[in-house]
Formats: sequence, C-alpha cells, structure tokens
Amino acid sequence: MNIFVIITAWVSAAVFAVMVIYRFIKLSAMPLHLRWELYPVAHEGREKRRYGGSYMEETDWVKRPVRRSLSGEIASMSAEIFFLHRVKKYNPHGIWIFSMCMHWGIYLFAAWMVFLAAGAFSGSGALAGAANITGVTAFVLGASGSFMLAVKRFAERGLRLYTAPADYFNLLFLFAIFSTGLVSWFTDPALSGARAYVRGVISFTPVSVPSVTVLNFMLLQIFLVYMPFTKLFHYIAKYFTFHRVMWDDAFKLKGSPADKKITEQLSYRVTWAAPHIAPDMTWLQQAQTTGAPEARVAPSPPRRAPDTARREEQDAAGAGETGE
Repeated sequence: MNIFVIITAWVSAAVFAVMVIYRFIKLSAMPLHLRWELYPVAHEGREKRRYGGSYMEETDWVKRPVRRSLSGEIASMSAEIFFLHRVKKYNPHGIWIFSMCMHWGIYLFAAWMVFLAAGAFSGSGALAGAANITGVTAFVLGASGSFMLAVKRFAERGLRLYTAPADYFNLLFLFAIFSTGLVSWFTDPALSGARAYVRGVISFTPVSVPSVTVLNFMLLQIFLVYMPFTKLFHYIAKYFTFHRVMWDDAFKLKGSPADKKITEQLSYRVTWAAPHIAPDMTWLQQAQTTGAPEARVAPSPPRRAPDTARREEQDAAGAGETGE
C-alpha cells in the first residue's frame, strides 16, 4: 500500500460525496411530478392508513391543520429499505431472498467500514470483534446475493428480457467487491490487514497489507466513483419517489410555491412530436387544444385470456424491480 492508494481512497470518497449532493440537488430542482394519489398514504393516521382514507374525507378539511404521522412514514420506509417489502409482494420471479442478501450485504459492508474506522486507533477488542463478524457476514450475504441475482436474471426469460448489460455489470461488480473481501478473510481471518489499511488511509501513512486486501478496497473505491452515475443511485432517488410522488397528497393554494411552479411549467413549450400533439405550443395551450391532428386509429390488439394478460402484466411489473 503506497501513497497513491491512499490518495485514491480520499479522492474516491470526495467524488462520491460531491456527486451524491449534486444529484440530490438536481433531483430537487426537477419539474413537479405527476402525482399518483395512491392510498393509503403513509403519513396519514393509523386508522386512515388501515383502510386507505384521507384527511380530505373530513368536513371542512381545507380549514383544518393537516396532521401528518412521522411514525407511519418511518415504518413504511423501514419496511422498504430493510425488508424490500414491495419486491416480496409484487415481484413474481422469486428474487426477493437474493435481493435481501445483496442489500443486507451492502448495509453490513458500510457498517464494517464504520467499525474499522472507529477501531483503527482505539485498539478495542470489542470493536475488532464486531468488525470481524460484520465484515464476514457482509461478504457472504453480498457475494451470494449479487451472484444469484445475476444468474437468476440470465436464466429466467421473464427477467432476461428486461435486464440490460449494465445490470449484469453492476451485479458482477458488487460480486467482485464482496468475493475479494471473502478471500481476504480466508487469508487473514483476523482481518488485521483491513484495519491496517483503514488506519493507513486515515493517518495518511503507507502500511504493508496483503495484496488481496488492497484489491478489495481499490474495487470499493472505484465503485464509489462509479455508483452515483448509474441506476444504483436509486437509494437517494427513492426519497423523491415516496415523498414527492406516492405520498404527495397536499392541496394547492393560490399563490403558493407549488402554484407558481405549476404556472411556470405550463408555459413550457412542447419539444417532442406525436400524431396527437400540435407543434410549438405551450403545455397549457396543448392541454386546451381539442383540434390537434389525430392519427389514424390503430387496430385493437387481439384479446387475451384474462389469466394470460394478468400474468404478462405481473411479469412486466415484477421485472421492473432490479433487486440491485
């Protein structure tokens, strides 16, 4: 481990932090979403969540203060983050257990890094033990989960049709990180090389560590630079999916920031083409236009048996969850 490796570690962490902040700001500045208005909404009270109710059911609801349940939001997000609730419930391809393994491998890998950093200079036996258990568990879960997800996607046609080459690359990249970590544990059961590596990076002091440990951390550092530019960034984007799409049930007040933003966006000009779209109109003009040129009516698709149609819809919906 030389000074170049240390500099690479700091640079990769800096690039990762800057890009996460940059992309979060970019997502925040995007035009207003198309609200789904799906119920139940997580920030409603427990009783309304039970049957999918809304504060708008109440008499004179517009005059009353809106009460939101933070505990409901936390419970819903926790079920999705830690237990992949929607993957288990809606994906029919049996990827839930493998996706759980991979995601928990990532979570525990992050916890392992925290334990390594915390125990780099303390010499605490408890921290070293916690780091070892956490690290090995992360390697096993992450390697098995990412590898089996790649195999599952390749072997099953319903998943293969919706899997891009980049999806395989991402899964195999993660597998390489976890598997080299597993090899480093086999060669160094105490993971003393990993602790030395982290201590050397933090103190900016070159140290001698096994080559496989250096490889493991170099792959991690490359991944940190790569991840914010890919669909793996969904762990940040999900905040907007939940809070600004699925759970946005706020009503619009005249003169409010949302009202002003809608007025601004209605002045945007249509920049795409379609038979039913009149060119060079604003969004508002397009919405008010009923005489736009219409395309010839396409022939209706052949009717499918209900069970076949339902199965195809489930395949399409389920394959949209990458499990990454």
